[in-house]
Amino acid sequence: MQRIVSLLLVAGSISTAVAQGARPQKVFTEDIDRFWVAYDSVQTTTDHARQLAFVTDLYIRPGTVGLADFIKVRNNSAERWVTLITKYPRFWASIRPNTLAVKNSAKDFEQSIRRFKRLYPELRDASIYFTVGGLNSGGTVNGNKVLIGTEIATGNAQTDVSEFTNPWLGSVFKAQALNNIVSLNVHEYVHTQQQPTEDMNLLGQALKEGACDFITELVIRRPLQTNYLIYGNAHEKELKEAFKQEMLTANYSRWLYNGSNAGPTSDLGYFMGYTICRAYYAQARNKRQAIKEIIELTYADPAATEGFLRQSGYYPEGWEKAAPR
Repeated sequence: MQRIVSLLLVAGSISTAVAQGARPQKVFTEDIDRFWVAYDSVQTTTDHARQLAFVTDLYIRPGTVGLADFIKVRNNSAERWVTLITKYPRFWASIRPNTLAVKNSAKDFEQSIRRFKRLYPELRDASIYFTVGGLNSGGTVNGNKVLIGTEIATGNAQTDVSEFTNPWLGSVFKAQALNNIVSLNVHEYVHTQQQPTEDMNLLGQALKEGACDFITELVIRRPLQTNYLIYGNAHEKELKEAFKQEMLTANYSRWLYNGSNAGPTSDLGYFMGYTICRAYYAQARNKRQAIKEIIELTYADPAATEGFLRQSGYYPEGWEKAAPR
């Protein structure tokens, strides 16, 4: 009799879940807890082999598929984590509570995705994985997975960066607040909706990144506060002219992914792409269609990106094809 009652309860639970339209889990934060278990274990010994075993057995092996992907695409390893853990103790102590606070924000992430769906009904599902990375990426995507490096994404002005010799992370953290984690999540989620592309010129890559920032602002309903947007808005005139000279080349060095070298003026290609997308949206009569066109643009096709730029009206005087550099 007890077995029958149990089966009925299980069946009832399943029926209720189906009736209520139970949704599969989309936000995963358990890698954060596993990292700190491994971190605390590393502190108990100075034996390097045991430290590597702790990170491998307590963090990497039981990790989510998101962590496995993040390790692969960002070339992280147990060796790297042990080195970082032992080299930067003050940083880790200061960032720990921020990473743990992410677990309380799952509802905010889900709400932002629902807003995104209203703006872009074609939105495809993606899963969001909050991991602790190797201090080399705040976030990226792999297929339909958003991969967040929480130790960078949650840094702020109070984070202890005194152990770092390169000022880049300090400048990034200074412009961040803990609630920026939602905007970073949306930015990366937009990437999962874009066409997979390679071999883009500077214009295409800048539009691909800038589109994510522009759509993020529409979703979260407030301006982003990043170093490159703050600096870019203050220096748009000269940046606009300089970008025009290089935008049709494949030279990213002055504009994208140069954070470790350019300090607070890095990644200004994000600003240029964002500004062009904003201009495109402003001139569009059908705003929802404009959002669709921004997200679905073929960024690797120079004819498509130049047509998009022309339609935006951002360079009303036109431009000439720059010589390769």
